[in-house]
Amino acid sequence: MMSEGGIEASPRRSEEGSEEPRPGKRKIDERGQIAPSPAEVSAVVQLPGKASAATAGEGYRASAVALRPRYPPYPKGGKVNDVRKWAKECKRVNEILRKDMDFDIPTMSKPKDPYTTKAVQSSRDKVVVLRAARSIVSVSYIMDDGQRLPRCTGIIIKQLPDSGRHRAIIVTYSRVVCKAGRKLDPLPKLSVTLPDKKTLLDAELIYFNDHYDIALLEVYLDYPLELPSIGLDPEYGEELFVLARDGEVSLRVRCGNIKWLEESSILGRDYYMFLSCDIPEGGNGGMVIDHDGRVRGMAVYWSPHPAVISISIIEKCIDMFMHYDRVARPVLGIRVRTIALLDVQRQEDISDFGINAGFLVDEVYNPVAEQLGIRCGNVITSINGQGVLTLPELEHYLLSLGSDYLQHNSICMKDFKLRVFDLKRGVAKDVTLPIRFYDKAERDEEFYRMG
Repeated sequence: MMSEGGIEASPRRSEEGSEEPRPGKRKIDERGQIAPSPAEVSAVVQLPGKASAATAGEGYRASAVALRPRYPPYPKGGKVNDVRKWAKECKRVNEILRKDMDFDIPTMSKPKDPYTTKAVQSSRDKVVVLRAARSIVSVSYIMDDGQRLPRCTGIIIKQLPDSGRHRAIIVTYSRVVCKAGRKLDPLPKLSVTLPDKKTLLDAELIYFNDHYDIALLEVYLDYPLELPSIGLDPEYGEELFVLARDGEVSLRVRCGNIKWLEESSILGRDYYMFLSCDIPEGGNGGMVIDHDGRVRGMAVYWSPHPAVISISIIEKCIDMFMHYDRVARPVLGIRVRTIALLDVQRQEDISDFGINAGFLVDEVYNPVAEQLGIRCGNVITSINGQGVLTLPELEHYLLSLGSDYLQHNSICMKDFKLRVFDLKRGVAKDVTLPIRFYDKAERDEEFYRMG
């Protein structure tokens, strides 16, 4: 401000002698923070019976400046006492700011499961996993008090129109509805929670199969659900994702490989493939997908290696049930493993007999097979002309014979042509083995012992 003589006038001072701030200029308080202007203070401090400017919608910026503390600048001198005071003030400000934060919203929350974060790294994989996750649901019991008791995950596998509504078929783990091979009695009330985490639907059990570890549930909606893309069976050594929903219906993911492993003694479930990773919370019935998002199977818990049921087996069972209301399979009563998955030294020793493929006999439960001379250690080089198959492929073949059996209403016996090599004697022979079909959902101990 200039005087008449061109000399700059001294700034005006208040009665206390302090300098009045110029318009647009703000004071810095003793803590290094910008001090609010008198107008801002009056906007925040509300007199009794009076509405503040902030309440009137005019003081948003003022209240934000006055009420939200800021971290102080680091002390210039670097003295120990000053640094301690600075640290103490930073801690105080941090505690105030944290109280204002809403950690319940996704943008402010930490990852619920760090293993899921680790399993899905690339942007492309995240897109693939999120798209596939739209087709998995949480399967729960509804207790007498109305509370939801989460049990496992389910996969939306089919969708059919039904009287103007949408009927969705969900495949899940059979042990949600059975125990020791028998249907639970009484059967708990079932429900599914959709991927939106809000929609809870009553579910009805329409089928289960103890041998294949699957249960089919149905739900009805007024709108369609998203179906997943179906792929081929997993391959040994392939890297896959396991998708599940936990008790809060949140997505859980693990990433692992299909192990080069077969187990022929797991309750007759020779068709199991095994994962190198654990399955997540809620992982029973979880969706197994590849890096393109195609469903390759369903995960189930097994110790020490979690198992995968191949998608072709699941689809074959569903197709058979939809057409015939049951699933049939021939029971060999023989436990086998493939030559291809034996260790390389034994493969070389077996190749000395001119055998490079086939099935190694681990155990014989079928008394007729035993009478026909099939022994542990024999090699079955072909079954009805089928030679080079993995165990999941063999199971799919047996299911196709079960489908033919139901379609043609055949007798419950069928002759199987086996080519059996006895390594001890060094001779091969053809064996005709009569095989029975089994089409019950529950476990039968006699058939269970045979296969």
